[in-house]
Amino acid sequence: MRKVLHLAATAAIALLYVSPVAAQSVDDLIAKNLQARGGEAKLRALTSMRITGSVSVQGMQLPMIVTAKRPNLMRQEMQIQDKKVVTAFDGEKAWMINPMMGADAPQEVPGPQAEMTREQSDFDGPLMDYKAKGTTVELVKGDGPDGTEKLADGSKVFKLKITRKGGRTQYVYLDAESGIEVKTTNQIEQGGQTYSIETEMADYRPENGIMVPHSIRNIMNGQPIMQMTVEKVEFNLPIEDALFKMPAKQ
Repeated sequence: MRKVLHLAATAAIALLYVSPVAAQSVDDLIAKNLQARGGEAKLRALTSMRITGSVSVQGMQLPMIVTAKRPNLMRQEMQIQDKKVVTAFDGEKAWMINPMMGADAPQEVPGPQAEMTREQSDFDGPLMDYKAKGTTVELVKGDGPDGTEKLADGSKVFKLKITRKGGRTQYVYLDAESGIEVKTTNQIEQGGQTYSIETEMADYRPENGIMVPHSIRNIMNGQPIMQMTVEKVEFNLPIEDALFKMPAKQ
């Protein structure tokens, strides 16, 4: 539980698996992804989002609310009995309140976890306007004749390597047919250990013309640790920036 709550993931050999395709091929995949999500115009028209649902973790069903606002404000709240665990990004720093770890007062999140929270707070995600963000995107060539690879369930995907301006990398897997995201993988260092975190997205449904996954599963080092079920999605709510600011310590 401690690890679950604290989380929200040789060069020569690697080069053999990165496809030297033209940038336009990557851009075509990204354009297809944006269209599958609802279209670039609709996505850019969004100013805020609130997702209400529940999280299944270690046999418990916990209420969760995730609130996000353009360009990079995010707040996640998880209720555990009479305790509330909060993780947030205010546009500049990540912070949390985690009474399950003895931290009833707000604490700034340091290091790699803060950087990962910053990345996850990008309202548009890593693919939209990636060049303007200083991000590079490469197509990692799979075994399929069309450059795809197969996931464990047999579905075909295109695998994109995302390298952020600061050097951190993650992988995004796009369904070969629809172009929608079905999986991401990240690595995060914590307490001197490296954790591999996979996020699987499924059960996409249209919400006001935007495709939203209603089932999200997190896997750490090959072991399922958390599954979120989305119950309600709201867009363009009037949300004050103050919601995302770290409260003053009492």
